[in-house]
Formats: sequence, C-alpha cells, structure tokens
Amino acid sequence: MSIIENKDRIGRFTSSQVYKLIPMGSVKMTPQEIVEFKKLNPKSKKTTKPGGFSALGLTYIKEKALERRMGASLDTGTYSQPAAWGQFMEFVIFSLLGLEYTIESQETVLHPDSYLSQFWSGSVDLKVPNVKVAEIKCYGRKNFGFYADCLMQKNIEIFKKDFPAEYWQIISNSCIHKVDIGEAISYMPYESEMPEIREMATNCEEGDKWKYRFIAEKPISELPCLPDNGYYENIVKFEFSTPKTDQQFLTSRIEEAVKLLNE
Repeated sequence: MSIIENKDRIGRFTSSQVYKLIPMGSVKMTPQEIVEFKKLNPKSKKTTKPGGFSALGLTYIKEKALERRMGASLDTGTYSQPAAWGQFMEFVIFSLLGLEYTIESQETVLHPDSYLSQFWSGSVDLKVPNVKVAEIKCYGRKNFGFYADCLMQKNIEIFKKDFPAEYWQIISNSCIHKVDIGEAISYMPYESEMPEIREMATNCEEGDKWKYRFIAEKPISELPCLPDNGYYENIVKFEFSTPKTDQQFLTSRIEEAVKLLNE
C-alpha cells in the first residue's frame, strides 16, 4: 500500500511534515498586554506578539482538514528521479546497518494517546525496539554534503536550526514510539558499491521497478556517489537524546493545531 492510500496518514499530522507547525505566527495582544508592553517600550506601536501558527502551518492545518472531509490524501504521488534514488538507497543501506535495527518504513504508527491518535501518526525508517528511532536520508551530492557536515558536528541546536524538517521528524517519531533517543543517518554509496547497486536495480522485482531503471542505465558519473577513500564516509550518523522540552513543545503544537482542525 502506498503512502497516499494509507488511511492512518489521511487527515493526520505526520512526522515528516510536523516541522510546518513549529514556527510561530503573530496574534494580537490583549489591551492589558499592550499596556504592559508600552511600559517597557513606550515608543513602540507594536500591538501583536508571537503566537499561533505561521502561514506555512496554517496552510498545513487547512490541508489536513480538507483530507478529513474528502477521506483521501491530497498527495498525488508525483514521480521524480531524486525521490526514487532515495527510496532505492534505503533498500541498500538496510543491508549495511547492524542487526539491532528493525525496518519499519512501510508501517504507520498512531500516537499512543487515545485522543491524539486520531490526529497524529508517523512512519519511522528504523528503530531499535524500546530504545531509539532512526531516520535515513539519501540525498543528492549537494544536500548529502550539507546534511553530512551538519550531522558530523554532533550538535542538536545546529541540527534543529539548519535541518528543521529532519530534526522534528525524529522528535515526532520519538514521541510516537515513546523513546528518548533519536538517530539521523545519511547515506551515499561509494563508487565501488555502484556495480552491485546497478545489478540490484536491474534485477529489482518491485511492482514499480520502472522507477529505478535509470540507476542501471545512467553513467555512474551522473549518479550521486562518493569516491572511495575521500573526505566523506558513505554512512554518517548522529545519535542524540531527544530533549524532553522539544517533545513537550511539539505535543503542545499538535494539540493547538488540533483545536484549529476541529473548528
């Protein structure tokens, strides 16, 4: 079953998109708040304060409301070679990681809270049961380089600032799976891996194997891979304790979004 047909995602806020709910918008101050603000800032004419959701968040909430009315996903499943590359590379890296991981990418899990489960779900790439969740990203050369540079710094605040979508996806799935450790994984194959990968693409038995034909047919120079023994390793990982404050903040943002969704 494809993501666009997945009933557990339709009309629910999902881990891969919750970053849209994080930025604050602006709301009007109450008369009392304006009075207090003027005492500290007598020359200011400001009458608003941070609150609510940004335009991005409000649009996302409206989209989920529309899905709930339609009973169908708004995602039409548009094909692109970069997306197909990322999907196929996930197949490849699964065989390179340790046996402690279990593959979960085809399963959507609802939030464990009976009320929030109606509005919040996520699909995690990998997990170590009751220990951690992990997300794999297999980008093209430029995005791999930027993402790898970020992960190699092992700094949560930099990760959150520079890659909010990836960061909040992990936070969301840590809430859903009730674990306190998250792991970001980036993968790009070495050139020496490409012959085997091209053979895998040629012999792929998936029903949509046509999507991966370009991996076998394009020159290796046109595919995102790394020179062996270069600066970057093919697998870059960053494991971290997911901050309780961010888990709580995301939960509060989901709860606030649900109120608008129900309106």
